[in-house]
Amino acid sequence: MTKAAVYATLQQPLEIMELNLMDPQVGEVRIALGASGVCHSDLSVINGTLPIPPPAVLGHEGAGTVVAIGAGVTNVKVGDHVVISWVPQCGTCYTCSRDQGELCETGATASMFGTMLDYTSRFSMKDGTAVAQMSAAGTFSEETVVPAISCVKIPDDVPFQIAALIGCGVLTGFGAAVNTANIREGDNVVVVGAGGVGLNTIQGAKHKGAGKIIAVDMVDGKLETAASVGATHTINASNGDAIEQVMALTDGRGADVAFEVIGFPATIRQSFDMTRKGGETVIVGVPRLDQTMEFNPGMDFVIAEKTLKGCWYGGANVHRDVPMLISQYKNGSLKLDELISREIKLEDVNAAMDEMHGGHIARSVIVY
Repeated sequence: MTKAAVYATLQQPLEIMELNLMDPQVGEVRIALGASGVCHSDLSVINGTLPIPPPAVLGHEGAGTVVAIGAGVTNVKVGDHVVISWVPQCGTCYTCSRDQGELCETGATASMFGTMLDYTSRFSMKDGTAVAQMSAAGTFSEETVVPAISCVKIPDDVPFQIAALIGCGVLTGFGAAVNTANIREGDNVVVVGAGGVGLNTIQGAKHKGAGKIIAVDMVDGKLETAASVGATHTINASNGDAIEQVMALTDGRGADVAFEVIGFPATIRQSFDMTRKGGETVIVGVPRLDQTMEFNPGMDFVIAEKTLKGCWYGGANVHRDVPMLISQYKNGSLKLDELISREIKLEDVNAAMDEMHGGHIARSVIVY
């Protein structure tokens, strides 16, 4: 048995309950969670933006200790500390072989359906009802079973709270700037949305040598944090026209690269309009899957020669990028302690969801 936070009903709080947890099967490991970040994507499941069928154990941004391994597992052993990847990356399929591990053909379908790689679940209710797990992870639980290929071994001296953030928010944001976008040294960069992922996008832009890094948000506290991790300029979008303010900071041209890290059509359009001719707009936030947008292909793309680009999981190869990010954290060039707004218990997860919905915190982290 293990205690977990379960998504049972759309638009309703998570339920804390005891669940059965199977032993790891072939190619799987059981992990005692040390920490799990509370990410906006978890909220997106509850509000229906990301369609995962209930009941399901949410949470996908986690780190912990391997406590059991299934047959055939060779990449980790009992006692190892690991970061959990919410897209199992096999390293051998077509997309993995093209350095697009975030689109791994082996893991993507299972992740979306809330199952393991064999399309079955490891969690169940006391009555035997199967319980899905978000992104083949399910980190809102004291223990979980995940595919071994989702585990990236980390040094024992890295705090689980920090390692958990690397598993999603840091990889997604930092990777958007480093792996997905084409930022050149001295470029003007705009990041619309200074939440957990946006703050790491700012750090990625700084790592790439961007000149002006402009953070746009409507919460002064988040903008202050943005400045502390690398934003050179901040704009509160509730105070005047944000597009005009970006233009004023970029000689009237707009940003070389703009990131939208919220997931609303209105802010995607705004980010696109902040981008200069010949520039690039990267969508990092996930809109509702039933939402559409209109663009004028002649004016927006041909004549203006702009690029509109999607970004999934920061274009991350977790087996390459997690060690790199840990190295940067250890040498002080990547600020992660500053991103943790508060540490909470599993029972406080719904309060953390409410606070995140209000947009006033960077990250709450469940510590087990």
